[in-house]
Amino acid sequence: MSNVAVITDSAASLPPALAKKWGIIVVPLQVIVDDVSFPEGEEITPTEVLTHLLDGRAVSTSQPSIAAFEAAYAQAAASGAQAAVVVLISGEMSGTVNAARAAAQGAAIPVRVVDTRTLAMAAGFAAVAAAARAAAGAGIDDVAQRAQDVAASSLCVFTLDSLEFLRRGGRVNAATAAIGNALSLRPVMAIRDGKVEVLERVRTTARARSAMLDMVDTHVGGLARPAAAIMVLGDEQFGSDAALLVENRHPELAMLVRTPVSAVLAVHTGPGTLAAVVVDLPDDVR
Repeated sequence: MSNVAVITDSAASLPPALAKKWGIIVVPLQVIVDDVSFPEGEEITPTEVLTHLLDGRAVSTSQPSIAAFEAAYAQAAASGAQAAVVVLISGEMSGTVNAARAAAQGAAIPVRVVDTRTLAMAAGFAAVAAAARAAAGAGIDDVAQRAQDVAASSLCVFTLDSLEFLRRGGRVNAATAAIGNALSLRPVMAIRDGKVEVLERVRTTARARSAMLDMVDTHVGGLARPAAAIMVLGDEQFGSDAALLVENRHPELAMLVRTPVSAVLAVHTGPGTLAAVVVDLPDDVR
């Protein structure tokens, strides 16, 4: 364990092997199915969420409890960390940041909470970069700044088959969802300033995915050391195809990660989700 522990939440969608490699503690958000709560990554998978959604069951999400963060801080301290940096999903979209800050008040070690103002692997890459900085012996301020810088460099774009699940979770308004669904439009969306923003609406899934990957191309071209992640919910083949396309177009990528959309995010996006994240990754992350 480094002097500064790095903690993130499960919505960062970090592959377990990557979290283990960098010693990152992951605090699970909750998926609630018919009033029964399940910690994601431990008791429910994205595939199970998809089944529940398609079966018409009542599925919602909740932030981690204050006690869950207290336990993570205690785990970090017990492992020898002298401080912790907590790299989290946008506070505009979840109360996770508030729970982490409340738990920090009674922690045995100093805690710095970073609101990444993004989610998924945009936050995941920020956590990994922070852990690399911590491993090099940096202090809490430098580690937190590293997380903020990588998150700020990120593009997080995605396309969905329907806006209905975002509407149910309050991430888009009812009018936007109704127009999109009535016209059978496929939205291309991004996380901007911590919130979901509709960038384009096109007529077919293929065009939406193509537009999304064009945005990836543009963003990669503006970064010093780009890294990317491809995330999918549903048909794995289009995720594999997108990853191969990105890899072929951009052999300069420092890292390309394939990972499912996390169970909590799956509740709000629904079937047919394809997401891509691009960040500027520091040299010490390999």
